[in-house]
Amino acid sequence: MCKETHLDSSNQGDALPTRNVSFRFGDLFPGFEGDSRTISVPCYQDAVSMPAVARLIPKREEGYVFQEDLLEGVLDYLSAPMNDALYIFGPSGSGKTSTVHQVAALAGWPVVEMTLNGRFEMTDLTGHNTIIRGEVNFVYGPLVRALKYGYILLLNEIDLADPAELAGLNDVLEGRPLTIVQNNGEVITPHANFRMIVTANTAGSGSEESYAGTRLLNPAFLDRFRFLESSYMPQEREERLLREQYPELGAGIAGAMVRTAAEIRRSHTCQEGTTVYMTIPMTTRALLRWAHLCQGGEGSPERIRQALDSSFGFRITREERVYLHRIFEDILGNATAEEAQGRDK
Repeated sequence: MCKETHLDSSNQGDALPTRNVSFRFGDLFPGFEGDSRTISVPCYQDAVSMPAVARLIPKREEGYVFQEDLLEGVLDYLSAPMNDALYIFGPSGSGKTSTVHQVAALAGWPVVEMTLNGRFEMTDLTGHNTIIRGEVNFVYGPLVRALKYGYILLLNEIDLADPAELAGLNDVLEGRPLTIVQNNGEVITPHANFRMIVTANTAGSGSEESYAGTRLLNPAFLDRFRFLESSYMPQEREERLLREQYPELGAGIAGAMVRTAAEIRRSHTCQEGTTVYMTIPMTTRALLRWAHLCQGGEGSPERIRQALDSSFGFRITREERVYLHRIFEDILGNATAEEAQGRDK
């Protein structure tokens, strides 16, 4: 049982854990039943008495389906970081950020998060001076909070940031203390629970057609990371997810939706042999949105078509949208015919 937790009332209600507690992988994470490997996670006295810390622990999403390889890589890093940071890359909507959120939710590990962009500056992470009740106070940024209190620092879209600004993270990535010049030279020693995870669409290799604005990152910066690649779920798992969350769709429509998404992705990644090149893939996120918007339509073809456009179709060109609908109609028609033949046998 955790006892008293030290609170830092001078900043944003952050708190140091009283101690860490070790759990076996199999005790916390689905798919690892019987796995005796352990992970040490922070223990807090009472989330009710620490609302600021409680808000940093992501909410558990019931029914969330982990991808085994990605989950294993994240757990390996959190349990044994070895002075590394973790770089997760892959296509949009493939579960990079949500995997970290759900692992942290199950482990009770606070997360501070920022999405980077082309205007990012290092001070966005370290903090700034502000006036509070008539006095100038330094407010810690996400990096300092995570470093000092042992949170997970999650930086999304790392490959959109200026590599020169990211160089400011090098000392932290080496495990050295951080000096905050703007706060009278305060020195922050990394907490043993501190972890840094970044996500991106590329592995730091620069701009790709689908991801405008991504940059070529410095090799010396990237050398401080271990890498994990995230990809879309296999079709059978994606279909199971769709049917579990939206059972009213029926097997035929759910299967046709998943196969449509898979065909769009194939048309995006492999131009040869496709009638129309799709400029963006349909993500699992867009697929789930499509299913959600179909609710209440009782399988109405018009409702399904409208939902397809609202969830994905209006983001692409008119030519691509015509191709999108044709793909779905053909796949659904084939699935309906196969289902009818199965009933006749």
